Amino acid sequence: MSDKATIQQQAAIPYFAVNDSFEIVYRNNSTSCPVMPHTHNALEIYFTLTDLPDVLLNDTVSNVAKGSLIIIPPYYVHQLYNQKLTVYERYIVTINTFWLNNVFSSHPELIRYANQPSIITLTEEKQMTLCGCLEHFLENKDMVAVRTYAEFFCLLDLLDTIVLEADAQEPHRQLTISQSQKTVNDIIAYINEHLTENLTLTDVADYFFMNKDYLARLFKKHTHATIGHYISMQKISMAQGMLAEGMTVAQVQEKMGFTSYAYFFKFFKKMTGVSPSRYRNNFCEVASPAVESRCF
Repeated sequence: MSDKATIQQQAAIPYFAVNDSFEIVYRNNSTSCPVMPHTHNALEIYFTLTDLPDVLLNDTVSNVAKGSLIIIPPYYVHQLYNQKLTVYERYIVTINTFWLNNVFSSHPELIRYANQPSIITLTEEKQMTLCGCLEHFLENKDMVAVRTYAEFFCLLDLLDTIVLEADAQEPHRQLTISQSQKTVNDIIAYINEHLTENLTLTDVADYFFMNKDYLARLFKKHTHATIGHYISMQKISMAQGMLAEGMTVAQVQEKMGFTSYAYFFKFFKKMTGVSPSRYRNNFCEVASPAVESRCF
C-alpha cells in the first residue's frame, strides 16, 4: 500500500442477511477457513462452549472464556473464531432486526440487550440452565407455530434475566485483554474517531509512532483482517444504521464523507449486495403497519 494512498476498501467483504424471524442452532465443528469480520441485519447471541482467543466485537479485541455469552446487536462488526481446523462448540441464536422491532415496537425496554454489545461469563449453574433451555427448544423445533413462539419467548425471558443480573455486577466484570490486544484496541478507537476522513495507513502509524508494516501485521494478527477491511465494515455498519433510522441516501453519503453518490452507491452495493436506496426501501417496507400486522 502506498504511503500517500488512501486506505482502499477490500474486495468482497461479507454482510450476511438473515431473513427468518429467528433461528437457533447448535454447532460442534471445525472451519476450513476463518470467518472474517462481518455484520448481520440481526441480533446474534453466541453461547460459546470453547475458549475463544482474539474475539473482535465492534471496537474491542479480547479473549473470551468458554461458558460465555456474546451479545452482538445488528450491524456491529464482529469476528468470533479464526483458527483453521479447530473445533468450536457453540449455540447461536439469531433474531431478525425488523421482526424484533415490530414485535417489541411499543415496549423497546423489553429487549434491553438488543442494542448493546456485551460479553458475559456465566456461572456453571447459568450455563446448565441456558443449555437446557436451548436443547429443549431444539428437541421440539418442529412443534406447532404457537408453541414454537411460546418456547422462544421463554428463552428471551431467560436471556433477559441473565443480562439484567450481569448489568448489576458490571463494576466487577472485566475483559481479558493482553497488552498487544490493548494496542490494537487503541488503533481501532483512533480509526473509529476518524472514520469519515480519508485516513491512510501512514496517518495511523504516525499517530502511534509505529512502523506502518509492523502496525499492519499487529492489527491483522489480532483481528484477522486488514485495516482496510475493518474500515470498510465500520463504514457500512454506520451507513446501514443511518438508513435504518430514516436518513436519505444523500444525507448518509454526505455524513460518511463520500465525495459522490456514484462512489457511495458502488461501495454500498459491493458490501451488502443491494443498493442503498433499495436497502432503505426494504427497511421501510418491513417496518410498515401492513407488515407489522403479520409479523407472526
